[in-house]
Amino acid sequence: MTTRQRIATMVAAFLVLVLNHGAAEEWQANEGDRLQERAEKAIDRVRAEVDRSHPYFEDAYAIAVWPGITRVAAGFGGAYGKGVVIEQGKAVGTARYWQLSSGIQAGAKNFALIIFFKDKEALEGLKQNKTQFTGQAGIDVVTFGVAGTPAYSEGVALIPLTNLGLMGEFSAAGVWFRYKPYSE
Repeated sequence: MTTRQRIATMVAAFLVLVLNHGAAEEWQANEGDRLQERAEKAIDRVRAEVDRSHPYFEDAYAIAVWPGITRVAAGFGGAYGKGVVIEQGKAVGTARYWQLSSGIQAGAKNFALIIFFKDKEALEGLKQNKTQFTGQAGIDVVTFGVAGTPAYSEGVALIPLTNLGLMGEFSAAGVWFRYKPYSE
């Protein structure tokens, strides 16, 4: 590699580091938009309480933030929430979250959920309203929840954070997302 090629490579690497901001790095909620204001508070809370979330905020192409999903279960269960989708520092739409579950489960809880999308392709799965199937096991007591360590799987990582509730579960669930872009 010539000196000129090395310099060009170093300049390119520097520009990528300087210009590549995480999905929520510079995003601020629109004043008066209650959902966006709640999403901004949920982001701040996850950053403050979940140390392992920091690399995901820095590296994600986009995020979806549900500041409050309410889940109720007694054998069968369901959940619903509405969130904001942030792509490259700009709120681009809303996403609704529905979940139906079955298994050994009882209780009720409200939790925040942030989904990190590693790249544009992973975000397209949410925008296309694809159904996801999950298995869940956990215990939530008041404002303490036990959840696994996040890791990207098929370009997506999740971090839930309990707001309030009492629930124990070992269940299987179907999750549906409905994305609605903001009008230009």
